[in-house]
Amino acid sequence: MRRLLVSLACVLSVSTFAQIDGDPLYARVAESNETFYAWRPFYSHSTEPERWRKDYFWPLYTRKGFKDETYSRFLFFGHSADFERDTERHRNWIFPIWFSGTSKEGENYWALFPIYGNLYEFMARDEASFVLFPAWYTSRINDVESWTVLWPLISSAQGEKVDRFRVLPFYGHNRLKGEFEKTYYLWPLYSQVRYTNERNPGGGFILVPFYGRIKTERADNYWVLPPFFRYTGSDKQWILHAPWPFVQLAGGEMNKRIFWPFYGKKSLGTTQRQYWLWPLFWNNKTTYAAHEQRRRKIIPFFYSQADVMTEASGSYAEGEAFTGYWKLWPLMSWDRIGERSRFRTLELWPFRNTPGIERNWAPWWTLYRRVDDQGEIGHHVLWGLYRQVRDKEEEQFEWSLLKGLAGYKKEQDDRRYRILFVWFGGNKESEP
Repeated sequence: MRRLLVSLACVLSVSTFAQIDGDPLYARVAESNETFYAWRPFYSHSTEPERWRKDYFWPLYTRKGFKDETYSRFLFFGHSADFERDTERHRNWIFPIWFSGTSKEGENYWALFPIYGNLYEFMARDEASFVLFPAWYTSRINDVESWTVLWPLISSAQGEKVDRFRVLPFYGHNRLKGEFEKTYYLWPLYSQVRYTNERNPGGGFILVPFYGRIKTERADNYWVLPPFFRYTGSDKQWILHAPWPFVQLAGGEMNKRIFWPFYGKKSLGTTQRQYWLWPLFWNNKTTYAAHEQRRRKIIPFFYSQADVMTEASGSYAEGEAFTGYWKLWPLMSWDRIGERSRFRTLELWPFRNTPGIERNWAPWWTLYRRVDDQGEIGHHVLWGLYRQVRDKEEEQFEWSLLKGLAGYKKEQDDRRYRILFVWFGGNKESEP
């Protein structure tokens, strides 16, 4: 749980809680090993151990680094990267038109889509090449090499354990040695499978839209008018679709009660999902070792999340929430991590704490912010034109109007006043 708290605090640290005079236009913050500097929305620069990031009119252009690696992004199309210093590995991509770089094996490559190209480390492929795509395309993943003519119609893949071939939609087969053999004719009308693994051998067929049956050592599967009516039965699980996707029922390791689109509930492992009037109302829960995370959504207007203890741990009792969050979009939000909380309005961005938005844009539409940092409560109104801070434990209180045109500060028995940016009163030793 301690690691979770630290991770959540890092999300909110600089951009949410640590803002000073000058925002939303200007911000400069230094906290232990982290720094943040910004002239919003034109430029921001943040650093932390082994990491740094620079935004230029985000999301127009971003540069970031981790250890010896440097990445750049222009909008959502241009990407470049320089990797370890002792290698020449790098890449420059303008997606989806131009690709060039040097692979980790030192191979230089370039590609001009869809005319011609060779690529490395692209879309989970070790290698890929094409000529007048989709006319001709080849790729390699580990020892599996494949080729495609008129993608995706005609293709083949071969490897030590893999044998695939298809002429879509007429014929196709897929064999993974020691696991399965699958074949189809006139896809999706007829398909058959034979499982060759020792864990759950068996096989069967599906003839759309009439009937299907797949029997294995552990389960029996039947379809009538596939894919609409299905029944699966095993020692640990049963599934009934009657008809899919409107009625879906299951019991065992996975429990499911779906009457789409009116109501649905699914539980599998540590995760439970529930909805009403899909996709409007959601109630989800994930269980961890000592706490559970509860999430509620009314799409797109409301979202809430809370982390609640399921057993006592540290300073938190069973049933106590150590984080909380809710957003009423586009009006307001509230966020709490441990003994730190923040309320703000407006909330024009529909998602929660998107880092680029928090660094560069959110302060512009934040008309009011209230922050409670372990009992020190601050109010921030109209981009800081009025600010107020109170700490009851330290007997401190301060307010400021128009960045110091008028103000007041109280520290225990010491009181000072500010008029036209000049302080009056108070002990001389404490005067700035």
